[in-house]
Amino acid sequence: MAGLNQTSPSVSPGTGSSTWFSDENRRFLDPLFTVLNVGLFVLMLYILCRISYYRSRSSNGTTTASFSFYNPTEISLPTARLNSDVLSTLPIFVYVMAADDEKLECAVCLTEFENGEKGRLLPGCNHKFHVACIDMWFASHSTCPICRSRVEANVMGSDEAV
Repeated sequence: MAGLNQTSPSVSPGTGSSTWFSDENRRFLDPLFTVLNVGLFVLMLYILCRISYYRSRSSNGTTTASFSFYNPTEISLPTARLNSDVLSTLPIFVYVMAADDEKLECAVCLTEFENGEKGRLLPGCNHKFHVACIDMWFASHSTCPICRSRVEANVMGSDEAV
């Protein structure tokens, strides 16, 4: 019975014994856990985006059960180009600055009018722009760039002095 009193050899953690978290297994597990964490993060981000998408659709009064696809023939664009007949009726002025006047600035190009430059006066809102600037704007819009009021044909006799 001499063998009963002997103690078993102790094994210190990390040395000798092969455990699940040994250095050999960590080389494989660390990249695996990293990929899993990134995948879970992307999945959670996707779910949050879908939730916010459906909430925004339901708050706008549209139904969340049906999907509608973009059809350009069903949409009437409010920024259609201005008819050339209407453009030709808009009054043109020549800018002359008086001594006590403030400089007039074109809201399209953001530069000031110089003496002798031509400008257009929009009849509804009385905003003034360089001819070239506002004509380029009207190539793709039919509203005033400042107040967004619809530009209508100028009625005879409604020209104002500038």
